[in-house]
Amino acid sequence: MNVMGLAWHGFSPKPAGTVADNIRYGPQLRGKKLSDSEIQKLLSLADLDSSFMDKKGGDLSVGQAQRVALARTLANEPDVVLLDEPTSALDPISTQNIEDVLVKLKNSSRRMTVVMVSHSIKQIQRVADAVCLLVNGEIVEVLSPDRLSQSKHPMAVRFLQLSS
Repeated sequence: MNVMGLAWHGFSPKPAGTVADNIRYGPQLRGKKLSDSEIQKLLSLADLDSSFMDKKGGDLSVGQAQRVALARTLANEPDVVLLDEPTSALDPISTQNIEDVLVKLKNSSRRMTVVMVSHSIKQIQRVADAVCLLVNGEIVEVLSPDRLSQSKHPMAVRFLQLSS
């Protein structure tokens, strides 16, 4: 494994820098310079258009910052991506667009591994190949998304009941 990427739901871009500066940050640390067209492609993957390139990080909404975090993470071309609630601040359309990107990335020729924290049962069923149910930070069950309803752990059962 070469690179692991992390995008968390509380990501705050550098307020003085532009979105493009924020996306270029990681690759620059490794001596790689991203072109404007590469930045535009990453923005598109994160459901943002090229007009965001020159926006200041401090001028973004929470949802926009969340998508910049994803673009910035993908800019490093990671083998594994760790995502903490990557769509928690997004509207349903943007959420679906990001989910579609994640599914494409994990099914692409690169076979990127995506580890995602989500409290949305519907999202888990749309995106996941395997589900680890955690209670107090400990994995208590591992199931396929279509077998979530067969969970045996009492906390997982309660969570699933309250989520439906």
